[in-house]
Amino acid sequence: MKNLWLWLLFGLLLGGEATAQTPESIDPAAPPVQVVIVGTVHKATRRFTPDSVARILQRVQPDLLLVELDSSFFTADFELRRPSRENEALGVALYRQQHPVPMRPFDYEGRNDFHRRHGLLTRPGEVLALLDDLYKQRRLTPAQGTILDRYYQLTDSANRTSTRTPYAINQPGVYALVARRQYWQYQQLNAVVQARPELADYHAFYQLNADFWDTRNQAMAAHILTHIRQRQARRIVVLVGHFHKYYLLRELAARQQAEGFELREYYQY
Repeated sequence: MKNLWLWLLFGLLLGGEATAQTPESIDPAAPPVQVVIVGTVHKATRRFTPDSVARILQRVQPDLLLVELDSSFFTADFELRRPSRENEALGVALYRQQHPVPMRPFDYEGRNDFHRRHGLLTRPGEVLALLDDLYKQRRLTPAQGTILDRYYQLTDSANRTSTRTPYAINQPGVYALVARRQYWQYQQLNAVVQARPELADYHAFYQLNADFWDTRNQAMAAHILTHIRQRQARRIVVLVGHFHKYYLLRELAARQQAEGFELREYYQY
């Protein structure tokens, strides 16, 4: 019964799609919907705090907020079921005290349940530990060892960007770096895992992990498009962990003209 309620709630969220505009029905003279994707960090840092989030929202003044959650986190009137201590949620709460802008989920439905069922938060670490052991024992091929080295280098560089200011995080150079890091994790490292018989128990899991990265981000982009098509907000802010931003930009950029929206950065306001 609980799962039925969650799906009904999400159906209500997306219900406007039945009457939403299609690309063919958009008035070319109408001003485009402004979509501002803000790459965030989930845990506050010295340079990126809840106050930072609130200041960004104050600067942009959105008509709609999309947050990196699914419908299970929301009540029927789209308020959070439980207070959150994450950086974005605290910043949104600060802003909405004075500006009660509507808030909606846009993440993959059932995200946390999928993570739990398949061990996506724990098993990747197990795989890396086994690869490290093979590396130290000199059992990886030279090419495989190079891939592991490069993955760790990119991971270190990408993680260090998370300590920067919001402005520094939301720059094309960071998007490109994170895209490279994710490619090495889900493509190059996956190829190493699949090639190692010692990791046979993890072959299916690691492919699932790689596939879910695509599935989740594509679902996020589709949900953002749903809200754009409803034409109920002229300015939409999307708050998302900054490792996702490059993917969402890639999915949405080519759709701007046909769907009648434009992607902007928060610091363009």
